[in-house]
Amino acid sequence: MRILYPCNPLEPKEPDQPYTDECIAIQQLGIPVSLFAYDNLSFGDFKPLPRIESGEMVLYRGWMFNIIAYQEFTDFIRKKGGIPLTSAADYAHCHHLNQWYSACADLTPETVFLERDSNYLEQISNLKWDAYFIKDFVKSNTDGQGSIANTPEQAVKIIGLIEQYRGEIEGGVSVRKVECFQPQSELRFFVVNGTAYSPIPEVPAIVETVTQRIDAPFYSVDVAKTVEGKERIIELGDGQVSERKTWTLERFINILAQIG
Repeated sequence: MRILYPCNPLEPKEPDQPYTDECIAIQQLGIPVSLFAYDNLSFGDFKPLPRIESGEMVLYRGWMFNIIAYQEFTDFIRKKGGIPLTSAADYAHCHHLNQWYSACADLTPETVFLERDSNYLEQISNLKWDAYFIKDFVKSNTDGQGSIANTPEQAVKIIGLIEQYRGEIEGGVSVRKVECFQPQSELRFFVVNGTAYSPIPEVPAIVETVTQRIDAPFYSVDVAKTVEGKERIIELGDGQVSERKTWTLERFINILAQIG
């Protein structure tokens, strides 16, 4: 297996700053690593160094792609002779909320999906919820307004802010029913080929349940506890583009080593 990291735009022979320690640690384990210019992909320029060997399994660790860009990225890898660990279909399955939601609907806050540019106000008003958590299929709003709306009008405003600050609504709009969670109770778990890994001594039963329902080679599962103490799934994500969060570098690197 070979791991691809984006290079530092100012120092192409070095990994981009957020991935420096991880890249170095992986190399120390003897796992082959290549760097490539992330920004050059939009110009069709993909020249990983060292080169990908023919038939080599390739894992990516880096910045997020939208679905179309990830499909193009896997095409680039194949043209170089590599085999992407995570297909475009598997990436979308864990990266977009609407794709994993049906399998985990009983484990996560109730969610309604709206098509882009539809009548948001009417559809959200029909829900008649006390509060609404607004995001697109991938991310929530990072503006000072936040992501929680108390009225349909506020929800529509947040949708506009997501599009304004992110430049697009990726996939569509997700309207999630607000549940009250214990502060700082959220933890991230990783699943590799059906086996769950934890930053704490035990893997919660809810994560084990997800592993039985979601079939993808490498993904993250975020879990939080409600004020009543019930564990709930907050988010799934493709493992390649998921931050380590509370994971120590050593523990996370050991997970990556299991993939190969």
